[in-house]
Amino acid sequence: MEKELQLLYSRLRKVEERNFDLHSWKQGTIAVLDSILGTGNMKRKLIEDVDFQNNSWSLRDTTGDVDSIKKTCADVLETIIMEIETFGLAEKNISVKKEVKSGEVSVIEDAIRKELSQSQLDELVELLKKKDVTFVDVMDKIKRYGYEVAPRILASLVMRPEFKKKVGK
Repeated sequence: MEKELQLLYSRLRKVEERNFDLHSWKQGTIAVLDSILGTGNMKRKLIEDVDFQNNSWSLRDTTGDVDSIKKTCADVLETIIMEIETFGLAEKNISVKKEVKSGEVSVIEDAIRKELSQSQLDELVELLKKKDVTFVDVMDKIKRYGYEVAPRILASLVMRPEFKKKVGK
């Protein structure tokens, strides 16, 4: 949990930078939250909702806008950090799922994750969830990701020390 908190604190320090850019800060912070809490986390919405107020008063007085938005960003992120420090990573069910998996499935999943983008992985998972999915359906999907993807996944599995030891016996 220390590494995750360090990432969030680094995002908090970004708020104080001289050339603060709200859009890039939001994108980076959302990416960090997604990696820590998973893509469906509720904290993402808090960051997405941070924005400049576009009312007539704020358009006349722009001097306080940047400071105001920086304060809002810092407050939201500090709240998220405090919640994680207090309650832990309750939203992250990814690590719980990994502990339940057998060793072989985890090894295969790791090899696949190294080769596919998150969106490709999501597509593949959705396909596998279908009850009527066939071997050919999965092959076609993987082929669409490029001709090198399947051989790279296989090579990654074959090159694992555990596999090389078993084959050598």
